[in-house]
Amino acid sequence: MTDSARNEEPSDYIGCCGAYCRTCRVLAGGLCRGCKLGYLDGQRDIAKAKCRMKVCCVQRGLVACGECPELDTCPTMAAFFNHASYKYRKYREATEFIRRYGCAEFLKQADTWTGAYGKLEPPHQ
Repeated sequence: MTDSARNEEPSDYIGCCGAYCRTCRVLAGGLCRGCKLGYLDGQRDIAKAKCRMKVCCVQRGLVACGECPELDTCPTMAAFFNHASYKYRKYREATEFIRRYGCAEFLKQADTWTGAYGKLEPPHQ
């Protein structure tokens, strides 16, 4: 099924953690169904999701955890960002970018990536 057949929006591809599923090779290769895809339109049951971050984000109606006013005190996000690897650092940067500049600015830059994370620059003011 194509994106347009499911009426998906570009923001549906923003992972709760700051990953960008639209440019992710794992999703493109069929090895992942995406963070929020299918939950927003009822094709998948959020009650069966194992990711606490995803459940919280979707149930609150957030595009990403970067929109959450409780981000700084969230134990789930603290544990996620505590992983010591490059990709988790990039997800944290993306989450903080979304928090500061919003999802629309994130999408402008993320659409140029070749994977689930990439370089983000502050927008020109």
